[in-house]
Amino acid sequence: MGPGQRVIAELSVLEKALSKNDFAAEKGPLEAIVRSLRPMNLKSLDDLDLNTRGRLITTLLRVQRQPKPALPEAGAEGAAPEATASTEAAPAEAPAAEGAAEGATPAEGSAPAEAAPAAPAVDPAKEKHGAWVDVMALVGRVWRAAGDADRSQAAFALSGREPAPEPAAPAREERAERPPRGDRPERGERPPRGDRPPRGERPERGAAGERRERPPRAERPERGERPPRGERPERAPMPELTGDWKEQATQLEGMGRTRDAARLHERNNGFADATRLFEAGGDLKSALRTALAGQDNDAARRLVGTLPAEQIGPTLEKAGAYELLMEHYVAKADFENVARLYERARQFDQAALAYERANKLTLARKAYERARDLASANRIRGLEVKALVDRGDRLGAATLLVAVGQRREAVEVLSPLPPPKAFHFMQRLTLEDEAKELAQRELARAEQEQKPAGRARWLELLGDTAAAAETWTQAGRKDKALPLYEKLGGDHLPRAAQLAEELQQRDKAIALYTQLNDSAGVERAKALPEAPATPPADTTPDAGDDADSAASPTENASSAGEQESQ
Repeated sequence: MGPGQRVIAELSVLEKALSKNDFAAEKGPLEAIVRSLRPMNLKSLDDLDLNTRGRLITTLLRVQRQPKPALPEAGAEGAAPEATASTEAAPAEAPAAEGAAEGATPAEGSAPAEAAPAAPAVDPAKEKHGAWVDVMALVGRVWRAAGDADRSQAAFALSGREPAPEPAAPAREERAERPPRGDRPERGERPPRGDRPPRGERPERGAAGERRERPPRAERPERGERPPRGERPERAPMPELTGDWKEQATQLEGMGRTRDAARLHERNNGFADATRLFEAGGDLKSALRTALAGQDNDAARRLVGTLPAEQIGPTLEKAGAYELLMEHYVAKADFENVARLYERARQFDQAALAYERANKLTLARKAYERARDLASANRIRGLEVKALVDRGDRLGAATLLVAVGQRREAVEVLSPLPPPKAFHFMQRLTLEDEAKELAQRELARAEQEQKPAGRARWLELLGDTAAAAETWTQAGRKDKALPLYEKLGGDHLPRAAQLAEELQQRDKAIALYTQLNDSAGVERAKALPEAPATPPADTTPDAGDDADSAASPTENASSAGEQESQ
C-alpha cells in the first residue's frame, strides 16, 4: 500500500471519530497521517494526487472547524488535577492498594478502602479541552507535512502551541533491527591456490615514446572572501489568542496576519471581512472565492478583472458563479459558451438564439427542436441546407431534407448534379421511386438522341443487364458487353466466350470454354496470342457525351464519397 492509500485509509478512520465528536479518537489517525506524509517530502499540496488531496483538505477543514470546548472554572480546576496526572497516578497507586489488601487480616478489622485511598476524579471538561488542543496541534502538523504553511500556522494558532520541529524520518522505518549474528559454522579449509605465473616485466615507456611534460599551470587569482551570509530573521512565534473567534480575528489583523484573520472569518461565514482581508494580504484568488461565496457581485466583478484572461472562465465555473460567467462570455462575444450555459439551465430557446449568433446552425436547430419551436427549427434547417449547398455538399443537404420527410425538396437539391451521380445519391437516401423516374427519363432522352452507349449505361443502372449487354454489343463495345454476359451466366455464357475469343482475351476464353466443356473452343482459344489485344477505340457518335455519365457505378460511388467529404 502506497503512502497516498495509507492517508486515505486513515482519513476514513478520522471521519468516523469526527462524526462522534470524539477528540481523543481523532488523535490516532492524525498521527498516522503525519507519519505517512512525512517521508513523501511534499513541497505543496499539489504534489499529492487529486483524490488524496481533495479528501485530505475536506476532512482536515471539518476537523479544524470543530468548536473549542469551554475551559473549566478556576475552582473546579483546583479541585480536580490534570487528566494526565490522574491517569499516571492511578496505576502507581493500584499496587499499593493490592499490597495493603493482602497484608490486612479480618482480625485487624481494616477495610481495603481505608488502606488504599481512591484516585481523584478526572475533570471531563478539562480533559476534553486538552484533547481539542492536541487535535488542533496535530492538524497543524498534518498541514505542515503536506506543504501548506499558511494553514499549518492557522491550526497552531488555534491550538495556542508553538510548532515543534518534526523529527527526521529514519532511513528505513519498517526494517526491524537485525538480531545478533550467531557464530558461523567452521568452513572446511580452502584448498591452496596455485602459484601464479610470473608477470612479465613492463617495457620502458621510452620505447613507445616519451611522455610530454605538461606546462606548469597558471596560478588562479585569489578570490575575495565570501561575505558571511546574513542569518535569516526568525519568525515571531504566534502569541496565544484569547476570546471568541471574532476577537481572535481582530488580534490577528492587528498583528498584520491578515490572511490568517481572513481564513478565520471565512470558516465562520464572515465572507465580507474575509474578502477585505484577503485582498489586503494580496491573495486575490481567495478574495474572489469569498466574494462569490458571500454573493458580493460588485466585489467579485472588480476582482475578476485582476485575473489573467485564461483563468477567468475556469475560476468562475468552478465557483458556480454562472451569472458573472455569462457576463464574461457575452463581453468576449463567445456566444457558443453562452449557449452552453443556457443549455445547462434548460433554457433551450435562449440557447438556440446564442448558437445562431455563433453561426452553429446544427446546434441551433437541435436547440429549437428541444424547445418545440418547429417554425424556427425549419427556418434554421433552410439556412443549414443553403450553407451545405454553397459548400458543395448536396448529399448532406438532401440528407437533412429527407430526415424530415421533404423528399421533393431533396430531389430538387440533387437535380443539378450529373444524372448518374444524382441517381446513386437518391438510391443512398432510399429515394427509390425518384431514382427510377430519373433513370427512365434519361433512358428516353438517350433513345431520342440515338445514343446507344448512353442507353446501355442507363439500362445497366436500372438493372436490365441483358438489354444493356445487347445494346453495348450493338454499339460496338464488346469489351463492355463481355462482363455483363459473364455476369448473367447460364445461356449467356456461350456469347461471353465468343466475345472473349473475338477480343483475343486468351485466358478468359479458355476459362469460359472449359466451363462450357467446349473442347473445340478451348483449342481455338489456346491458339490465340498470349498478349491481349488492344481494346477497340470508342468511335461511336455518343462516346464523348456526358463525362460523368460515362462513369461506371463504382466510379460514381467513389465520386459521391468525395463530394460528401467536401
